[in-house]
Parts: sequence; C-alpha cells; structure tokens
Amino acid sequence: MSEWSRLASSASDDDLREKILTGFKKGKPFTPYVPTLAFPSTLLSVLDFGCGLGRNFPYLKTLASRVTGYDLPEMIERCRKVSPVEVDCLLGDWDLIRGMRFDMVFASLVLQHVPEDVCRQALDGFATMAPVTYLLARGQGDFGFNALDLVARSQKFDTGACRVVEHDPATHQLRVLESVPFHAARSADDPRHFEVLLKSRVYRS
Repeated sequence: MSEWSRLASSASDDDLREKILTGFKKGKPFTPYVPTLAFPSTLLSVLDFGCGLGRNFPYLKTLASRVTGYDLPEMIERCRKVSPVEVDCLLGDWDLIRGMRFDMVFASLVLQHVPEDVCRQALDGFATMAPVTYLLARGQGDFGFNALDLVARSQKFDTGACRVVEHDPATHQLRVLESVPFHAARSADDPRHFEVLLKSRVYRS
C-alpha cells in the first residue's frame, strides 16, 4: 500500500489536510489556489487529477459544467465524505478514467508526490484525455525527478513559458515571482513551484 493510500485509510481529516497542504495546521485555509494562467474560454468538462479531499472542486465548478475527480480508491472514499461541494463523478479506477475525454486536465501539486513510473503513466494519459493540461508542480519532486522534465521527454505536449509561483500569506493565493522558459523549468532541481499549460500533440476527440 502506498503512503497516500495508507494515509487516506487511517489519518484524521486534519492530518490528511496537512499532508495535502503543508501549513494547514498553522492556519493556511484549505481552499483552492486560483491559477494565474488563462484557460480556454469554453470548458464543459474538467478532470481534477489527484483530487484528494476535493480542495479544488469549488474553483473548478466555476470553470466547467462537469467536474470529475480522480484519485486512489482509498482517497476517493474519503473525498466522498468530506468534499466541500458535490461534483459529477468521483473515480478511483485509472484504467476507466483514462478512456474518458475532457476539455482540460487539472493537475495541481500532485505529480511532485508520485513515483516516476506513475508520473509517466499519468502524462501519457493526459495527452490522450484532453487537449489541454494545467500543471502546477515543484521542480524538485519527492522521488528525485522533475515532472516538467518528463513532460519534455514524452514529446507529447507543446509548452509555453512557465511561471514561478509561491503561496502569498496575505491572500492565501498564488503570487507570481517571474516567468522562465520551459527549458529552464524542466532542469530546475529546486523547491520552486512552476505553473504551465500543456497542449497535447496527440489528442483526438
């Protein structure tokens, strides 16, 4: 059982929120980060990949008429109980969700916490599931790789410039520090967080 599966099965709600959002127990509100990047204007369906306890759902429901959450089965069971809002679908079956189509995949602060093989599989799935993926990830992942580097090596996405962002303690939202070329972000072995939109080269509706 993975660490996240174990936590989802046994941790208290507040301990799990702290694991998802470092600083929650010190006062960070468990509310969504609103991306600083502009999204396509017409979004009907969005997949929240690694939805956790539904932290992003209130924001995503302002973007799209249909919101689907995906996570490990144990986390989905917790999400059903504590999600702040209802969404259209909650799934813990990767094989099933990978065959679905969305207008956008939303992957916020997730890929930095998964093993490299899981990240590769996720990116391969994103490329066929949606024309656009929003990615917010730390340059230095928990397992010693940079998710943006795997994006580039997959050769399945076109990318623009990345924004370096951080938590603003005054607003509890993202604050933009600078924009950097994608090639600089993919080689960053540091704790900075990067925002980028990925446009699939292989998506077919």
